[in-house]
Amino acid sequence: MLKKKHLGTTACAALALSVLAPLSATAHPDHGQSQRELFPGEGVASAGYKQHGEVSGHLPGANKDMKVVGTATVSNPSGSESSRGRVADVSAYGDYAYLTSFRSENCLGGGAWVVDMSDPKNPVEEEFLPTTPGSYAGEGSQVFVPKYGAYKGKQLFLHQNETCDAEIAEEAKPAAPNVGGINIWDVTDPDARTKLVEHAGDYDDGTDVPRQSPTTVHSMFAWNSHVDKKSYVVLVDNEELADVDIIDITDPTAPVMVNDTLDLAELFGVDQESPDNLTSVFNHDMTVKRVGSRYVMNVNYWDGGYVLLDVTDPTPDGVSLIAESDFAALDEERLKRDHEISPEGNAHQSEFSPDNRFMVGTDEDFNPYRVFASISDGEFAGYEFSAASASDTPALTPDTPISGTPDYVGLACEPLEAVEGGIALIERGTCSFQVKLDTIKAAGYTGGIVFNAATEGCEGFISMLAAGDIPFVFVQRSTGLRLLGVAPEGDAACTTATPADATSAGVDITAQFDGWGYVRLFRTDFSTKPGTTGSIRQVDTYAIDESQDAEYAEGFGDLSVHEVAMDPRQGKKLAYLSYYSGGVRVLEYGKKGLTEVGTFIDEEGSNVWGIEVHKMQGKTYLLASDRDRGLYILKYTGKPGKKGGRG
Repeated sequence: MLKKKHLGTTACAALALSVLAPLSATAHPDHGQSQRELFPGEGVASAGYKQHGEVSGHLPGANKDMKVVGTATVSNPSGSESSRGRVADVSAYGDYAYLTSFRSENCLGGGAWVVDMSDPKNPVEEEFLPTTPGSYAGEGSQVFVPKYGAYKGKQLFLHQNETCDAEIAEEAKPAAPNVGGINIWDVTDPDARTKLVEHAGDYDDGTDVPRQSPTTVHSMFAWNSHVDKKSYVVLVDNEELADVDIIDITDPTAPVMVNDTLDLAELFGVDQESPDNLTSVFNHDMTVKRVGSRYVMNVNYWDGGYVLLDVTDPTPDGVSLIAESDFAALDEERLKRDHEISPEGNAHQSEFSPDNRFMVGTDEDFNPYRVFASISDGEFAGYEFSAASASDTPALTPDTPISGTPDYVGLACEPLEAVEGGIALIERGTCSFQVKLDTIKAAGYTGGIVFNAATEGCEGFISMLAAGDIPFVFVQRSTGLRLLGVAPEGDAACTTATPADATSAGVDITAQFDGWGYVRLFRTDFSTKPGTTGSIRQVDTYAIDESQDAEYAEGFGDLSVHEVAMDPRQGKKLAYLSYYSGGVRVLEYGKKGLTEVGTFIDEEGSNVWGIEVHKMQGKTYLLASDRDRGLYILKYTGKPGKKGGRG
C-alpha cells in the first residue's frame, strides 16, 4: 500500500475528541494526552468522557432465539454518589465472572466486581477488587492461566489502569507511581484473592524526562508461548499512541518490558494514502492466538485498519507483518443506502474463527454525523478544520449548523456588549469553559467557537465541560489563528500570539448523517509456519438497521457496535456482538457473508459493552456486561444454517 506519515502523539491527540471535518476520521476518545486543564476548575473532561456517553434513550426490547439464563445486578453500577462506576468489560474463568468498573462519579471506585456464577440461573456479586483511587478499569480485562514459571496453573486476573484525574478533588488525585500500567491479581483461591502487582507498564514514553509512573493503558491481552516457555502481555499505550507494548509476565510479580518499538505505521506502513480522512492511526486492541507453531497477533489499529503480526518471537527484531487490511474508498454500509461518503475507519476489536479462516472486526463510531467545517471567506477561504462539541450542548447536526462571520470577543470572561444573534470566537484561558459559554449566551450570541491557547499541545483537542442550549465547539489554535488572518507553520502556532483587534473570517460548519459503527467480515489466509506472510480480504459488512437510519441518530442511546466474541466450537460459525443500545446480536458467518440470526435487547433497554463465550459445568454460555446493570448469562437457541444463514 502507499505509505503516508502517520500521526504522532500530539497530532493523534488532536483528533481524539473531535467531531471532525471531512478530512478526518472520528478517533477513539480515550486516546490523547492533551486532556489537561490549564488551571483547576477550567472544565476539561479527562480521557474517556466521550467514549461511552450517558444514557439517552434506548431501543425497545427484543428477543430472537435468545434465552436469558440468569442476571446479576452489581452494587452501585451507574455513577451515583458512592458509586463504583459504570460496568465495563467482562472476563471469566470457571464459576466466576469479573466486571470492570469504568469511571465512577468521584473517580475513587475503579476496579472490578466478582460475580459467582456457580448457579448460572442465580449469579450473585461476591466481592469487589479495587484499583488505586483516581484510576479505573475498562476494556480488555482477562483471567489468564500461566503455563510456565512459579505461578504455573494459577488463575490470574489482569486489568488495565486509566485515570480520570481532571474530575476529582486535588487531594484525592493519585500520586506517582500509582498511575497507569496494569494490575495482576492471583484469584485462584476465591477466599483469598491477592494483588500481585499494580501499575506495571511502560516507563519510556519517548521523551527525555524520566517517568515516575508508567503510561496509562487502554486495553491488554496475555498469552503463553511454548517457544520460549514464557508468558506475555501486550498493552495499548495511551501516551505513545502508535506503540504496541509487549511485557514478559512469566513472573507476574516482576513484569519486564521486552518490546517498546512496535509502531506499525513506521515499521510496516499499515496506514493508507486514500481516503485522506483516515489520519487517526493508533493501536486500540489486540488478541494473540497460537496457530500451529507460530503466534499471531491481530492488532486493531484504528484508521490503520486490521493488522496481523507474527509475534512468535516478540522481541524488536523478531516481530514481522503477516497481513493488513485497507478501508475502501466509500463507506460500504452507507453505499448500500445510496449514500457516497468515505468510511470512518475506526478498527476497534476483532477475533478469528476457530479454524482461522475468517476474522470478524468491529468499527466503533459514536458520532452518527460527519461534520464539514471550513473557512468560508478571506485569505484562507476553503481551509478545512475540525471541531469538537462541548459536553452538554447541542450536537452539530444538519439542523444546528454554525455559519457566518464570528465576532472575536477575546477570553469572554467578563460581560460583553449585547448582540442579537451571531457567533462568538473565543480564546481559551483565564476562566472556565462554562463561564465563557454563559457570557456569550447572556450577550445574545447563538453559537460559540473556542480556539486553543498559546501553550504546549495547542494543536490538541479537549472536551469542554460546559452545559447550554446553543452550539459551542472547540478548535485547534491554528484554526483560530487562521480565522484571525495568521497562518503559522507547524508547531509555531503554540508560540504565536493572538493578533490584537483582529477581524474574523467567516465559517461554515455543517453536518450530515453517516451512521454509527458497524461490523466487517474478513477471509484470512496464512500458514502455520513462523515468518511467512498471508492475506486479509474483506467479504462483507453488517449493521443493525437503526444504526443507519437518521431517525435513530438521537434519543435511542449509542447504536455503535463495540466488541465481538467468536464461538470457539468447530462448525458453529457464530459471532456474538455487544452493540450498546442495540443489545446483543448473533451473526452467522461464512464465505457468502454475514446474516443476523439472534437478537437480545432487554425490555427496559440495553447498553451492552462486553461479550464473551464461556464454558462452565459442561455447558457453553454467552456472558454480556450491561453498563447500567451488571451481568447477563445468555444462550443462543437458534439453529445456524436453517434461518437464511450464508455460511
